[in-house]
Amino acid sequence: MRIRTNNLLALVVTGILMVGSIAAFAGKTSTTDLPVTTYLTDFSGSGAAYYVQSDGGGAYKNGVSGVGSYLVQNGYNHIEWGDWRLDLTNSTSRQVAVTFSTANAVQPGDPGYTAPATPPYWGTKYWYLHLENKCSMNSLDMLTMLPGSKFNCITILRFPTPSGSKSKSSFYKLDMGNFSGTEPEAQEVQVSCNSSDSGGCNDWFIDPIPVVNADGSTSPGQTRARLVLVSGNLMTLSDEGDFYLTFHIHVTRP
Repeated sequence: MRIRTNNLLALVVTGILMVGSIAAFAGKTSTTDLPVTTYLTDFSGSGAAYYVQSDGGGAYKNGVSGVGSYLVQNGYNHIEWGDWRLDLTNSTSRQVAVTFSTANAVQPGDPGYTAPATPPYWGTKYWYLHLENKCSMNSLDMLTMLPGSKFNCITILRFPTPSGSKSKSSFYKLDMGNFSGTEPEAQEVQVSCNSSDSGGCNDWFIDPIPVVNADGSTSPGQTRARLVLVSGNLMTLSDEGDFYLTFHIHVTRP
């Protein structure tokens, strides 16, 4: 009987501690996203078109024309405002272009080849897409970065099927980084902090990880991303091949 009583007491104490911990965490939980402004550059310094481009409409401002541009509240590992997101799924006028071509498709024999490149279209199309990084998965925090610091993050670009439906149960995504644990060939992106103020970092670049040359200099990189078709109420993930993506994203707060 004593053993049962002690076990019961231990359970009660454990429960109290758990409730206290949850309450303490809840007290630190943010209830709002942190607005930022997102800019997409369309051409590299050499004049080459990026494979991910803007719609030519200028800055993507949070709350304007249905645009969501913000640091996400309550990311992974209890990190507040550690991840950036550009969400155009509620917009009717702002889009982002994504290009699929034989030039950026990973072909048989290339490093990272996993499956034939089978995009939903060839060429360039504009989408009301959803683009975000997952820095907090690795306990990294964009807001608390110091100027001059850099780190690498998983990033995901999601867009509808060619029907144009904004269904959340069937869509395409480009995984930059091993998000599912079964995409070792997918490469992360680099986040750089350019400046800060009393509230934390307030100016970032998001780019493919640069290439380090033999002489120690660096050249612009390209991110190898796996194209995945998500269907069947998120139950089926089809490998549609890999593509190299180029882009330059500038994010400022606010």
